[in-house]
Amino acid sequence: MRFLAAIIVAIAIIAAAFHFAKPLPGTNFDESFLPKASTVHYVAAGHDASVAGLFWIKGLTELGESYLTGKEYAYLGHVAELSTSLDSLFYTPYYFVGGVTPIDAPDTSDFSVLRRASRVYPEKWRLSLYYALRLARGPYPNKTEAANVMRKYFDSPDSTIPDHIRTIYRTFELDSMQTETALETILNDVMQPRFKKFRKSFYTKITKLLGYNFFGKDLEKEADYQKIKALVDGMADGKIHPAIVYRELLAMKKIQDEKLAEETKAKEAAADSTAASDTTAVIDTTAAVNTPADSSTN
Repeated sequence: MRFLAAIIVAIAIIAAAFHFAKPLPGTNFDESFLPKASTVHYVAAGHDASVAGLFWIKGLTELGESYLTGKEYAYLGHVAELSTSLDSLFYTPYYFVGGVTPIDAPDTSDFSVLRRASRVYPEKWRLSLYYALRLARGPYPNKTEAANVMRKYFDSPDSTIPDHIRTIYRTFELDSMQTETALETILNDVMQPRFKKFRKSFYTKITKLLGYNFFGKDLEKEADYQKIKALVDGMADGKIHPAIVYRELLAMKKIQDEKLAEETKAKEAAADSTAASDTTAVIDTTAAVNTPADSSTN
């Protein structure tokens, strides 16, 4: 009975806080002020998990209302932070926030939530992936830290982890390197026994590094892709010297850069030509309107 009374009092205090709280200053949003986890922990009287659930339910309610009214709900990360601070094993907020937050969202309130998720549930590789993607592609990219988050899954015994997830930490590392250094690193990885079964993923990494985009294309018919594959396979099988492969791939990079530069220049020229034609048409139309019609006199 004593515990029931404590729960009722906690619920009443939380409800009153949401009801009477003023909107956060200068945000243009209507979300209520959220108390600190330390304060709620004191009021919860040992029922942190129950109170965390109540806050999370309230957060989801506000989120649903924001969709109905067309307004943005900017404090989901803050609600999740409060809920998981009270109950770090509360899995739902971690998964929900990671799943619905765009990887380039400017609001970083979800970072602390996803960081806690990666620490509390290291066996849940998807939670770590959410965090790593936010680190790598968020408003303040930190690809080195993203690589550190995902590195532990390379040797994980979890058979559900796809191969591209096991090696994604390497992708984050390569993205932070200059082209020459990244290419050298990839070629070194190709020769390492621990990466032997991931050779196919190196083809993709190299094509991306060299500026090629074969997405949605038939790779068997793409001569450049087949050349990259032949060079990498030849090096891995000891048929082509690594220095030759390195030189040939950098040459392909130079050719692709020149091709992309020409395409960009052609598009800009076409855009300028279109703009000039539109301007001429406007001038001709204006002149026709402003020119008085010829009249004949008797």
